[in-house]
Amino acid sequence: MTSSSIHSFNLDTTEPQAVCKGGNRTIVSSDNFPVLKGMALYLLRLEKGGIREPHWHPNAAELSYCVRGKSIMTIFGPDASVDTFTVDRGEIVFVPRGYIHHIENIGLEEAKFVLAFNHEKPEDLGITGSLGSMPNRILDKTFNQHSNFFSQFNYGSSKDILIGSRQDLQLSTEARDELSRRIPNNHKFNLDGIPPQIQNGGGTVSLGNASNFSILSGLACYSLFLRPGGIREPHWHPNAAELDYVVEGIAKMVILSPGGNVDSFEVKAGEIVFIPSGYLHYIENADAEKMTQFVVFFGHERPEDIGISGSLSAYSNEVLAAIIGTDPKILDSLTRHDEDVFIVSGGA
Repeated sequence: MTSSSIHSFNLDTTEPQAVCKGGNRTIVSSDNFPVLKGMALYLLRLEKGGIREPHWHPNAAELSYCVRGKSIMTIFGPDASVDTFTVDRGEIVFVPRGYIHHIENIGLEEAKFVLAFNHEKPEDLGITGSLGSMPNRILDKTFNQHSNFFSQFNYGSSKDILIGSRQDLQLSTEARDELSRRIPNNHKFNLDGIPPQIQNGGGTVSLGNASNFSILSGLACYSLFLRPGGIREPHWHPNAAELDYVVEGIAKMVILSPGGNVDSFEVKAGEIVFIPSGYLHYIENADAEKMTQFVVFFGHERPEDIGISGSLSAYSNEVLAAIIGTDPKILDSLTRHDEDVFIVSGGA
């Protein structure tokens, strides 16, 4: 297998496009990963006290997965709705298109997020650029302030600062203790905290889709753990593209594209893989001793799945034999499945 692919991209080692006092951000869109279509991914790292400024995405919804750390988010939406809640490792958060939101690291270690979007070139607008673009007199009147109130602040320009820091304004012990408890909200879902809906000797899958996280629209997220030798069976998604992030471990993958193009490669922690809708693919844990974890994003809130195990079982031995070019009796020993096995154990 080759070590690289047109379908893979090393997210963690790519130099961030934005490096700020409070953290950094790496963007993977169709500009630097041309195979992307209908999806994109950001990597956000926030230092202690780092704040991703309040912002919104005019053309895309956002679904984020917390890789590590503890943060707090506030989402402001239509009808003056305000949601403030904590985000811990293994939780996912959905932000509808156009809703303003921020992320603040309230923990003692770096916070790390991967953020998926349902557009290959997601747009950003932030609060600092917004203030910098409007005349001060308009802002003064909007907030009923004395003349030149907003001229006291230096916004710099209409470009956002992206990430700020409250290093000099640390949370008090009392405030940190108050925020240490988990605050629930309907915008977030504890993906790695639920019992996996699929589990066997090969691994587990926790499903975060519109069936159990009803606020989702245009995006979904699965958490896939493969034990040593575990295989996510060859399959495809009729209605959704797939964008994977390798949290830990190493895996082998094969993607079959129309025209008989077979792409075989390995991916490791920190890399992402994009699979267009309907393309056949599989994932195999290539580590003989350790678990491999994938965070699997989809460009649909209810991604459909068709596996090779159920597909072959849907056809008679005679049909299969005629296509493959063998004796139907040879296929008598082929195991038949009423539904896809999804995960297989005991890979070579």
